[in-house]
Amino acid sequence: MEELLRVENLKTYFFDKKKTIKAVDGVDFKINKGETVALVGESGCGKSMTSLSVMQLVPGPYGKIVEGEITLEGKNLLRLSENEMCKVRGNEISMIFQEPMTSLNPVLTIGEQIIEVITYHKRLSRKKATQQAIELLKLVGIPRAESIISDYPHRLSGGMRQRVMIAMAMSCDPKLLIADEPTTALDVTIQAQILDLMKDLSKKVNTSILLITHDLGVVSELAERVIVMYAGQIVEQASVDDLFEEPLHPYTQGLVESVPDIDAEIGRLNPIKGNVPTPDQMPNGCRFAPRCSKAFDRCFSEEPQLLEKKYGTRTVRCFLYEDEKGAGHAGKDQYSHR
Repeated sequence: MEELLRVENLKTYFFDKKKTIKAVDGVDFKINKGETVALVGESGCGKSMTSLSVMQLVPGPYGKIVEGEITLEGKNLLRLSENEMCKVRGNEISMIFQEPMTSLNPVLTIGEQIIEVITYHKRLSRKKATQQAIELLKLVGIPRAESIISDYPHRLSGGMRQRVMIAMAMSCDPKLLIADEPTTALDVTIQAQILDLMKDLSKKVNTSILLITHDLGVVSELAERVIVMYAGQIVEQASVDDLFEEPLHPYTQGLVESVPDIDAEIGRLNPIKGNVPTPDQMPNGCRFAPRCSKAFDRCFSEEPQLLEKKYGTRTVRCFLYEDEKGAGHAGKDQYSHR
């Protein structure tokens, strides 16, 4: 598959007078054209900050990308000026944020907000942009698009507002769509509709998707490959089938085991004990060690590196796999699929 986005050694830190907070600490991954990749982990693991770093929307003045490369089709986004990056956002890379009610402008109609994106990036006349906005609303399954286009966000349900956000994000046929918890605030029925919609749109226009979520049910429904983050680092990467069939990292195993099984007898859930450490209080050694039932002495003093396993088709950050046959340190081309 042809590569679209590559992120290498990404470090996004926040600074104040007393301490440095390492929100994203040495993250590497790639996304191929037409591929859907899920970025999963508990709240506070650095998922959303990774996506904001790709968009170069890290909150200032204290937040800053201090190291790394973010390359879109061979173009390093970190070397672009703000004006150049504005042409990338919404055009080549679009983002759907968690809460559509706070993402949409309450004093502008639905149509005005979509038309603004189209006219800025595509330089179309207002008449043509309006027609395209109506077609987009129909594409995402909104009825009466011709009249809805004149409504304000508060008049729409949560599911309808999320459809509007998707329509806006897809308005310029982006190469990459970043979806940050796109179904969190929606009921189960609407969640399924939104996931089906994203899946269909991805197939129709060959858009790659970076799906950010903590819901493994959503991951199994939509993604082809999974990146597991913990405490600002990637701890495992694998195809969806491999990850659910054989999760390697103890943290990934905990995530999978904590999902209730609808076919099993009713019993206690298996949560992961403890909490994600705050970025300013990272433990020594492996960052998951204080919560890990398999940790040993070395885990508390030395930080594990990403290791290749099974001939480079997946990676894991854990000492348990360091001496396995076929495992080795993950190199620059660790993400190739064979």
